[in-house]
Order: sequence, then structure tokens, then C-alpha cells
Amino acid sequence: MNNHKRIRTERNLVNIFFLIAAAAVVSVNFLPSAILQRIAASNMLFATAISELMILIPALLMLLIWYFTQMKWESEDADYTAVRISDRLMYRSVRPASVLMTFLYTLTISPLVTLCNLITTLFVDNTVLEYSTDIIDMSFPVAVITIAILPPLCEEFIFRGFVYGGYRRSCRPAGAIFMSAFLFGLIHGNINQFAYAFLIGISMALLAEATGSIWPTVLMHFLINVRSVIAMYLLEHIHNGFFEKYLESGVPVDIGSSLIAIAIYAVLSVLTTLMAGAILSWIAGHEGRSNPLKTLVAGKTFKSTRLTVFSVPLLIGIIIMIAYMIELEVLPVIQ
Repeated sequence: MNNHKRIRTERNLVNIFFLIAAAAVVSVNFLPSAILQRIAASNMLFATAISELMILIPALLMLLIWYFTQMKWESEDADYTAVRISDRLMYRSVRPASVLMTFLYTLTISPLVTLCNLITTLFVDNTVLEYSTDIIDMSFPVAVITIAILPPLCEEFIFRGFVYGGYRRSCRPAGAIFMSAFLFGLIHGNINQFAYAFLIGISMALLAEATGSIWPTVLMHFLINVRSVIAMYLLEHIHNGFFEKYLESGVPVDIGSSLIAIAIYAVLSVLTTLMAGAILSWIAGHEGRSNPLKTLVAGKTFKSTRLTVFSVPLLIGIIIMIAYMIELEVLPVIQ
């Protein structure tokens, strides 16, 4: 088997995973809404675990197929050496200074994420706020596990380890980075989270490439999520019953205030995103790796033989998720 067929197999397994995951996520929507509400209300940790398993199991299945396929290739071709799972998933230790710089990198990316969130909430609901009362009803440690530990561990394994790790071995650099981020955003299943998760996904893929590891992205994901949990609990503590009153009031978005905030964050985002790029460059140099921003532009990040990320299963999966979001958020507004 030639190398082109091998890398095509790697790409196709990633794309088939997303099709299965998209079908699983959307199929849950066909359950009676009362059942979903009772599950979430009674045990949000359990509901989150189920949501993560719906995308984790297909990823593990495709990874297993990839592993045994590699063993077959190695047995048939004396010149082929199977890739270790730890290398495929980018399970590499990083230097302590890079871990510390990940904190700063996350901080400098945050204004851009907030800007995106502010813009989308002009048109659609803030999804995290919709679940705020359920989160506040949990004890703080359980909320941290539910929001800030479980999703980062599962989703970084899936989207930076399996998805990006597969694309980076078979596809063009830009395609690997942007499509892994795009799929990460889509799987959230709503417009608000899709928008800022897409930006976060790009920044995490770049961080993974700068370090050669997904552990800094796990940390970054944790920091972003735990900040939201802490902010919710502080706000609820300062203004008792804040989220319940806010959701019950049905107060519309103050367009004027939102536009002012957007303008402020737009200026701040330009400065902090430039800082983030400089931090990323430092991390890559510290880890003895190429600057992912420069190699992305040069198009020489990975192998010389590359494929486009697209295939039929991927396109079907994308269409399923986009149709789901339109049905969920756009059609009700039009009607």
C-alpha cells in the first residue's frame, strides 16, 4: 500500500468519526424534551457525562480501527513502522515554563473569545446562561468536575488528539487547524457556542502544534471553563438569585451597552491577540519546535504529501449539524 492510501485512511477515519458523532448528537434531540430536562435537572454531571460519551465512543472506535489497521500495514510491509498511539494523540510532556506560559496565552486569547460571545448574543441566546441555574444548584466541586474537568479531558483527547492529530498527519496545515476547530465548534450544537468554540479551537490547535502535546490544551480548556464557573458562583454570591431572576425577567439585550462593550473588546482583542501570537512563538521556540504561525503561512508544517480534509462522510456530518442548529435556533425566530 502506498503512502497516499495510508494517509487517506487516516483522514477518512477522522471524518467517519464526525459523521457518527453528529448523528448521535442530533438523534438525542428526537427524545421527548421532558426526558432530557429531567435528566439535566436531576443530575447535570450525569447528563454531561452522557453528552461526552456520545462523541468519545465513536472516537475510541475509530482509534481502535486505526491501531489494528496500522498493525496490518506493519506486518505486510517491512519498510513501514507503526506509529505509537502516544505520538498519534500527541501525548508528550512539556517543559514547566511552557505550562506557565499557557496560563498567559489563555489570558491573552480571552478578550477575543469574549468579543465573539458578545457579538453572537446580539442575535441568539447565551447558551451557558441558559444552564446557569442548573450549574449554580450543584456544589462548587461538582460544578468544577462537570464543567471544567470532564469536558476538557474528553474533548481535548477527541478534537486536538484524535481529530487534529489525524488531520495533521494527512492534510494541509491550514485545513488541519481550521477544520479541527470548525468541527469542535459544530459539535456544541448551537450558534453561540459554535462561534467562540471555533476561535478557541484554532488557538488550541496552534498551541498543540507549538508544544507537540495536547496537555497544554487540556490546561487551557480547563482554565477557560473554570473561569466561567467561578464567575457564576461569585455573581450568585454577590447577588443572591441573580441568574434565576435574570432568566425569569426575560430582559432583552441592551443593544447600546452591548455595542459599547463590543467596541472596547474589539480594540483590546487586537492588542491581546498580537501578544498571544508572540507567546505562542516563544513556547514553540522553548519546546524546540517551529513557530506554527510561520509554518502555517509557508504551508510546510507537516508531510509533503497532503490531502484536502473533505470527504463525503465529513460533508454529511457537517450538513447534519448545520441543519440541526438551523432547526433549533433559526427556524423558531423566523416562524
